[in-house]
Amino acid sequence: MKLHGLLASLTLVVVAAVGLPACTSGEPADDGDPVAGKRLFTSEGCAGCHAFTAASSTSDVGPDLDAVGADPNRVMAQLRKPGGLMPSYATKLSEKQRTDLAAFVGASAESGKPVVAPFSPDDKRLADCGDGDTECFEQSFGNLVFNDGPKPALDLLQRMLATNTTVASDCHRITHRMGSAALKRFDDDVAQAFIAGSPVCWSGYYHGIVERAFLGQPDDKLAVVARQLCSDQRINSQRFLAYQCIHGLGHGLMIYTGYDLPGSLKTCDGLRSGFDRVSCSGGAFMENFTSSYGVTSKYLRKDDPIYPCNRVAQRHKLYCYLLVTSNILRLEGYDLQKTADACPRSEPAWVSTCYESFGRDVSGMAGNDATKALENCRLAKRHESDCLYGVARDVVSSDAGGARGGRFCARAPKPHREHCFEGVGSVLGSIETTSEALRERCREVSGRHARGCLRGAGLEPAQT
Repeated sequence: MKLHGLLASLTLVVVAAVGLPACTSGEPADDGDPVAGKRLFTSEGCAGCHAFTAASSTSDVGPDLDAVGADPNRVMAQLRKPGGLMPSYATKLSEKQRTDLAAFVGASAESGKPVVAPFSPDDKRLADCGDGDTECFEQSFGNLVFNDGPKPALDLLQRMLATNTTVASDCHRITHRMGSAALKRFDDDVAQAFIAGSPVCWSGYYHGIVERAFLGQPDDKLAVVARQLCSDQRINSQRFLAYQCIHGLGHGLMIYTGYDLPGSLKTCDGLRSGFDRVSCSGGAFMENFTSSYGVTSKYLRKDDPIYPCNRVAQRHKLYCYLLVTSNILRLEGYDLQKTADACPRSEPAWVSTCYESFGRDVSGMAGNDATKALENCRLAKRHESDCLYGVARDVVSSDAGGARGGRFCARAPKPHREHCFEGVGSVLGSIETTSEALRERCREVSGRHARGCLRGAGLEPAQT
């Protein structure tokens, strides 16, 4: 099964109590918006009094909200009739604002157990980091983002990928930390952090923004939070950014919920469009197969490398199979031939998709070495074309551009060249904002194979 036109490729400071009362008088706060509540927590200066991990605040003037663990209704009671030194918000905030604020603060008593914490800057520098010290590099690059902004930090990372083996091998997790730092720098403005970034290292920067954006949110509000995080027009005006944000939701949900795959997929299913639901599920499956933080998901089986793809609902199979070889590869000790040989164990209708996944992993292992990627795709034998298609998609997605992907496909064996260019187009279709720009880009990077590129983007009919 191919994607073609189906996909075109592929984040609040709270007021609480000086001694929260035990009573829960007043209207319930169940309908509050925790995303808006987090913004109010910041704008109303609550962080100046309270420590609260979800808001990255550490003040000790008032009670530690993490320790108090108040539910939303108790917070609402305190906001209406505060005690001690806390100012009254009975008239300062509207009922809706108090409800939103209570929903955010109350999340500390209801939320799951996320794997990560909000970014906290320190004085660590790259010059302090020795070979193999991944934590130092992650924090140091995060500090660069927080202090100097994402662009210079990401540009430096890009240059160091060719000269520092630790940075190269840990780049995805480094960029996760950089995304978290950007969210901190921009005061939880997800869209501002997104448009300042880049997709280097398999878009880890984008994933890092979104995964931290879930911190402090109650489980029963995850769907609301998920729908709002990527709704800003600054993100949605660029389909590639929109995809990265929604895909990042899947990563964030898995990390936030402690790798609850069914729960994460259920939240993805609550998103508005089919594109959103499928893209989100892709992030969840990617995090399930290859954890960003070294967590082994319970939704994996050593004796069945295809699981859970052969057990999930039909609507979830596409992205599961597009990523399944990441799990097979790990189980086979990163032996590419054994990984390729395992794809026929997939359900019959999804064998080709497994080989597209294999192409994605071939691309990741080959890096910029096109010759190596071409050679390794031959391991797929009669599914070589599917592998090349997967490589092309991965290269274009990684670069957020088609030039390198076009050069790769131009070197592909002639019988498979057209399909390879379809892979290029399937991602370019999510990057270019108009059909005219897409047609021009396909002609530029694909030459006489432009129709293949356009067919991959859904602008030409599929071959029969």
